[in-house]
Amino acid sequence: MKKPLVDPVPAMTVLACNKSNHNNSQVYISPSQVPAAVMTTYNANYPSASGQIEWEIEHGNTDKVTFFIGSQLLQPEFKTDRTFIDEQKIA
Repeated sequence: MKKPLVDPVPAMTVLACNKSNHNNSQVYISPSQVPAAVMTTYNANYPSASGQIEWEIEHGNTDKVTFFIGSQLLQPEFKTDRTFIDEQKIA
């Protein structure tokens, strides 16, 4: 059996971190790219966040994160200065 030329797991990880939606200027980013002030506020407000945590930046000035707390999927938004904007609960 032939081995694939590229290991699909790392390739998928890179793609997941770099996908973008050009319709509304969303870009998925790695946690290391999140402003420190936003990360501090997020960690203080959501210490039990779990699962696949995805960060995205919208319009260059809003950070959005998607994660689980228990079985509830949440998606809060922050301004890059760490100001909380709102939180959506997703079914």
